[in-house]
Amino acid sequence: MTDYPILVGSPGPGVVKITLNRPSALNAINADLLDGLTKTLRAHQDACVILIEGAGDRSFCAGEDLKQTLAPRTGSAQELRDAFSKLQDITRLTSSSQAVVVAAVQGFAIGGGAEIALAADFVIGGPKAKFRFPEVTLGHAITGGISLRLTQLVGLLKAKELLITGRWVDAGEALKFGMLSEVAEDPKRRAEELAVELAGLPAIAMASSKMQLERAVFTNMEACLQDEVNVASYCFAQSDADQAFANFATRKSPSHEIGHRLIRDINSALKYAVKTFPNRTWLRMAGADVSFSQCDEATRKLAGGLRRAGIQRNDRVLVMMRNSVETVYSWLAANRLGAVYVPVNVELKSITLKHVAEAANPKIAIVDAELLTEFRALGVVDNDSIYVKGGDGVSMNAFSRLVDAEEAIDTHVEVTPATTAAFLYTSGTTGKSKPCVLSHEYFILQAKALIEGCSLQQDDVLYCPFPLFHADATALMVVPAILLGAVAALSARFSASRFWDEIRDTGATVYDFMGATLTLTYKQPPSLHDRDHKVRLAWGVPIPHFAKDYEECFGHSLITLYGSVEASLPVFQQGELPFGSCGRSRKGFQLRIANDMDEEVPPNMSGQLLLRSDQPNAFFDGYFNDAINTTLAFRSLWLHTGDLAKVDEVENVYFLGRVKDVIRRRGENVNASEVEEELLQHPDVVIAAAYGIPSQFGEGTEEDIKVAVQLSEGSGIDEGGLWEWAKAHMARFQVPDVIERVEEIKRTPTGKMEKYGLGVEGGVRFDGRK
Repeated sequence: MTDYPILVGSPGPGVVKITLNRPSALNAINADLLDGLTKTLRAHQDACVILIEGAGDRSFCAGEDLKQTLAPRTGSAQELRDAFSKLQDITRLTSSSQAVVVAAVQGFAIGGGAEIALAADFVIGGPKAKFRFPEVTLGHAITGGISLRLTQLVGLLKAKELLITGRWVDAGEALKFGMLSEVAEDPKRRAEELAVELAGLPAIAMASSKMQLERAVFTNMEACLQDEVNVASYCFAQSDADQAFANFATRKSPSHEIGHRLIRDINSALKYAVKTFPNRTWLRMAGADVSFSQCDEATRKLAGGLRRAGIQRNDRVLVMMRNSVETVYSWLAANRLGAVYVPVNVELKSITLKHVAEAANPKIAIVDAELLTEFRALGVVDNDSIYVKGGDGVSMNAFSRLVDAEEAIDTHVEVTPATTAAFLYTSGTTGKSKPCVLSHEYFILQAKALIEGCSLQQDDVLYCPFPLFHADATALMVVPAILLGAVAALSARFSASRFWDEIRDTGATVYDFMGATLTLTYKQPPSLHDRDHKVRLAWGVPIPHFAKDYEECFGHSLITLYGSVEASLPVFQQGELPFGSCGRSRKGFQLRIANDMDEEVPPNMSGQLLLRSDQPNAFFDGYFNDAINTTLAFRSLWLHTGDLAKVDEVENVYFLGRVKDVIRRRGENVNASEVEEELLQHPDVVIAAAYGIPSQFGEGTEEDIKVAVQLSEGSGIDEGGLWEWAKAHMARFQVPDVIERVEEIKRTPTGKMEKYGLGVEGGVRFDGRK
C-alpha cells in the first residue's frame, strides 16, 4: 500500500528488504518514516541480511526535513531531540547490529539519508548516485554518527571538506573515496542479488566478523553519537536554524495554533498567554484572583517604573519580598526589560544576607518594609536605589510609585532562549550560597518537564506553599501556569494546620511538597474533611516511608523526582517505582554514578551523581562572577551535582545524600559553613561545627541541624542561651535543633574540622516551632 512510509518484503531466505516509501518527497525522512524505520529495524534484528532502498528512481533518501517534519506534533525542541535520538538509533540498528546491511543508493542520498546509507556494510550506488551533507550550510549539525564513520572512510581532511562545505559527491568520486562498495547500472537489482548471496554464507561467522571489524575501527561510537546530539541541539538553538524552523511553522499553521509549544523564553510565554487567555485567572493568592490581562497591565506599568529607575538589559533587580503578586510582577517586569530577577530569601540576616546580596551585584533592590532596616544596614545598594513595598507608601522610593509610572512598557525586549532570566541561589558544590545564572529557556524546559511528567492540564489549579525565591514556586509553578493557561495558587508560607484549608479554598488540583512538609501534614489529627478536596496528585521529594498510607488517607497519588537548581529536572518518576527510588533519567539526559576520579561505577554501587544533557539551556549557565566554582561544577564535561546516588540494573535512580556540606532541613538546603559563620559572631563561640542528624520526624523526612560548639574559657552561656541568641540573629531555617557544648573540635592538618568524630547523640534539643 502506497500510504505506508515503510514497506517490508523478502526477496529470499534470511533477507528482509525495507523500502523507504515517500517517492514524491525524494523519500525524505519525516516523523512517520523515521518512527517506522526504527521500529522495522528493531523487529528484524534477527534477520541474516537487511536490504534498504528508496522507492522510485530519483532518490535513496533525501535526508530529514529537519526544520519541517521531524517535530510536527508540538514543534518543540524536545520532540526534535527525540527525532535526533531515533536518527541515531538507525545507526545503532545497522552498523552495530549482527545483521549485515546492504544499501542501494538510487539517485540522491542527502544529509540524514547519506548517513543511513554509509552506516550499511555494503553500499551499492547507481550511475546517478549523489551524496551531500548540507547541515552546516543550513546552520545545523550532523547527528547520525557520520563524523566518525566518514573520517574512517575518506580520511580526515576530505571528511572536513565534505561536511563543512556541503558540496555534492557523484558516484565516480564516491567510489574513489570509498563511500561506495561498487557502482551498478541497476543498483536495486544488484543490491538484492548481493543480499541473497550473503544470506547463503554461515550466519554466525559473518555476523561475528562484521562486529569484530566494527569494534576495531569504531571503538568510541557511542561517545561520538552523544557528542553529535549535543552539538546538533546547540546548533538548533541558534538563530540560523531556529529562525528557519519558526518561519516554516508560521507558514504552515496560523499563529494561534502554534501555541506555547514553540515558546522558548518567558517574555514570549507571557505575551502568548495574555493574547490567548486574557480573562482566565492566572494567580490566586490571599483570596484574590488575578487574570492574565490584569497581570500584564501591572507588569507593563512596573516595567516603566523600573526603566525610569535606570534598569536596562542585563541589570540585576534584587527582590526581597514575601510571596505576593507584586513579587511575581517584579520578576516579569525585570524580564520585560531584558534584566535579571534576583529573589533573595526573606529570612536571611547579618553576614549571610550580605554575602548573598553582594554576590549578585544588583543595581536596585525591592524590599518589603518590614525587612528594610536589616537590608539597608548592609550597605550593598544605595538607599536611593532601594524601593519599599508597604510602609507609608508615600516616599519617593515607595514601590507603589514604581507601579504608577506613566511610561508603561507595551512591548518586551527581544531575548534569546539563552538570555539570563534570573539568579536563584543554591549552596552549590562547595562554600557559601552562590547565585546560579538561569536562562529563559531553563525555566521553560523545567515547566514543560513538569507538565509532561504530571500530565498537567489547562483546568488544573497548581498550589505551592513555598517562596518565590525557590525553583518550586517559579520554574515549577508560575511558568507551567503561564504555558497552560492554568492557575498558580501561591501561599504566603507553609502551615501544616492551614494546609488543607488553603487547598480547599484555592480549589487546588495539584500541589508540591518537600519531605518535612509532607510529614507535618500527615501528622495532623485525622479529620472527616481529609478527602474533601479536588487534588488528584502531588509531586515532590523525598517520598516518605508512609507514602502508601498517605495516598490512602488523602485520596490522591504522590509523584517523585530528582532535581536541583543547577541540574533542573533530570530524573522523574515514570510509572511504579521501587521504594527509595526517585525515578529514571529523562529523555535527553545522561546520568553517571562515578567514583572520585569521575569513573563510572557498577550498578547498585553508590557514588557521585554526574549529569549531561543534549538540551541547550537545560542546566544552569554557571555561578555568577565565579569562574572557579563554575569550572569545578562542569569538570570532565559532566555536571557534578555534589550528590550521592546509585542506579540499579533497570536504571532506577536512588538519591542517597549530599557530598557537599549541606543539610537538607524543612525544604531548605542549609549550608553548614554559613550556620557556623553566623554562630562565630557570638563573642563566646570559639569554634562551631554544624552538621545534619536524622530528623525527629522520622525516616525519609530530611535532617535536623546539630551544632557542636567550643566556647571560650570561662564563658557562662549555656545551650539555651546560645539558642536564644541564634533565634535573634540568624535566619529561622539556620537556627539549630540541637546544640552540644564540647571541650574541643579536632582539626585536620589543613585546618578543617573533623566532623566525622562528632556524634548524633548528646546535646540539648530545642523546639523551634513554639
